[in-house]
Amino acid sequence: MIDRVGNSVMTFGGNVVLARLLDPNDFGLLAMVAIFIALASNISSCGMADSLIHDSDVTDKDYSTVFVFNAVMGLLFSVVFIAFSDTIAVFFGHPQLENIMWAIGICFFFQMMCLTQETKLRKELEMKKMAFVHLSATASAVGLGILLAVRGYSYWALVSTRVFLSFFQFLYFVIATRWIPRFAFYMDSFRRSFGYGVHLMLAYLCSQFSRNINMSILGKYGNASSAGLYSQAQKLEEVPFGLSESILNWPFFAVVSKEGDPGRQRVLINTMHSTVLFVNLLIVGLLLAVATPAFHLLYGERWDAAIPVFHILVIYGGFTAVKYFYQTVLKVYARTAVMRNLTFFEVGLQLAMLAYAYDKGLNIIALTQLGAVCVAVVIYIGFYKRLLNLSFARLIKSFASPLLIAVAACVAAASVACVMPCGVAWLATLGVMATFAIVVIIIGRITKFAPYMALAGRLSQIWNKLWT
Repeated sequence: MIDRVGNSVMTFGGNVVLARLLDPNDFGLLAMVAIFIALASNISSCGMADSLIHDSDVTDKDYSTVFVFNAVMGLLFSVVFIAFSDTIAVFFGHPQLENIMWAIGICFFFQMMCLTQETKLRKELEMKKMAFVHLSATASAVGLGILLAVRGYSYWALVSTRVFLSFFQFLYFVIATRWIPRFAFYMDSFRRSFGYGVHLMLAYLCSQFSRNINMSILGKYGNASSAGLYSQAQKLEEVPFGLSESILNWPFFAVVSKEGDPGRQRVLINTMHSTVLFVNLLIVGLLLAVATPAFHLLYGERWDAAIPVFHILVIYGGFTAVKYFYQTVLKVYARTAVMRNLTFFEVGLQLAMLAYAYDKGLNIIALTQLGAVCVAVVIYIGFYKRLLNLSFARLIKSFASPLLIAVAACVAAASVACVMPCGVAWLATLGVMATFAIVVIIIGRITKFAPYMALAGRLSQIWNKLWT
């Protein structure tokens, strides 16, 4: 938890500082090519890291095989990025992208080289070592990126931050684990890992395509500034939901996969389902209420055009967080082909809507992403109901309470935002957040809603440890 909270705080803080120093056009240049990085990462790993975590009997042969595969694919895609850098720059009409793709090609190789070490630590639940690596690498990369921005290097500050992060992660993982897999490849191990991971790879590939295609569309048919606005709204949305994902869903997969008792496994899944719904609906409600004053406080008024897009992406982020939980359940029950097919469907639906909306502006393009994930989540719920053998009434009940709490708190906080002084962003932000928290606490105490009581108890324990 310290790892994810600290890493998110540093990344978020660094992004805010860079947004103050740079303009939307700088962010847009990197946003246009983000899709290539995301797709290459998923193709290179082929979902085999999840296979190592899912399998109960993993040997050094398995780790070595995955390491070699990742290293070769990382080198391959690095060469591809560099070879097609000029083509990409011409396609988007921005010559700066040629050098950016060269830099990304270099950082991609280092990124793939440390994936196996991270997976090994994750499987062994070595959270302290992972925290050391992530926090140290992020602090080093963000610090150097801000220094370059101050010195006037514009978009190169953003590009360099990504390059530095990949290099420092590779370096610190080697230091933390003192372990490098043998450079050996075993076909039987590859077939087993690939057989499990290929469906996940295809699903992850489509998910990343869905998250990044809109910025490429804006860069091609709009301008770099529009892509930058969209990128910044998406980054801000991703921070709280990414934190929720990494604290709840990410370690949950490792824990529930190790549970051998099917009955106990179902209890764990149902409990986490309630927690995931409650936490992520609260995040949606709070972000919707606090968006305008928070943007003014953090980024300044020149980023105001990103606020409507942020509202749409917040709702999208809430649906996506819940979708990721359902995907985790499918992985636990080895229904990876179902996950793959549903992801294909979601992306296909989004592309169909984009074919109409590609030139309609920021907000309409954002709605294509939201519409597709809403339909997909409804279908995921059906599979979840069937796998856990839940009644329809119990399923509706699991949604009702957290939704009502989040809506009530959001309405109260938004009402406060309307009467707060517009020129004092910090006061408006504080007032909205305080109102939201007070309403949630009051309703949670009155109803004694189980996820609220569990969350409150956990926060109380953390508070006591900090002050004792």
